[in-house]
Amino acid sequence: MRDLLRAASARRLSLPEYEADFYATVETVDGVILKTERLQTFREPGSPSWEAFAAGRWDEALRIAAQPNPELAQFFARLDEMGSGLHRLRIVELPLTPYLIWELNFLRFRAEAGERIGVLDAEAVSDLEADHGRVPELMVAGSRAVYDVRYDDAGTPVGAEKIVEPEIVEGCRAQVLALLDRAEPIESFFHREVDGRTPSTAEL
Repeated sequence: MRDLLRAASARRLSLPEYEADFYATVETVDGVILKTERLQTFREPGSPSWEAFAAGRWDEALRIAAQPNPELAQFFARLDEMGSGLHRLRIVELPLTPYLIWELNFLRFRAEAGERIGVLDAEAVSDLEADHGRVPELMVAGSRAVYDVRYDDAGTPVGAEKIVEPEIVEGCRAQVLALLDRAEPIESFFHREVDGRTPSTAEL
């Protein structure tokens, strides 16, 4: 995917611009929305569950993550009605980082709300990354746009680069779907690798 992005003409968006543009695009999306996650640690200020995790309050982080989120469920239901849906590819390295132990717990509840989530071991993309570079953090909105999401050195989102060239969007979409076909459903990965673990038991 990096090779496709390097050849694209992109419009740089600040974080507020990206969020507004993405949700506007979703209103007319014409296919599935695809999300890739490759970094093993992010910062998510503004997420109460992440903030509790970052402060070392693990039980509180899980309790917040497990709270019903009617707005999120409605969002996923609306996407389904539009013939879309959000499909996330989470690439993981083993052993899991403390952040990933938190995130996979959090994502399990998003899956229950209607998000489709597949988990892929980083070993499965090692050849691809050796040839083209690390899998990027993308949001692919049907055939409308690709957003190459940008982060600072600490893993905090700072904005995105938006690409609308049809051949780039289609190329990224096809590659993400191919990787999702090889991914494991989050439910089975979670029960095998995450269930019962806490960030304090992660191998650093």
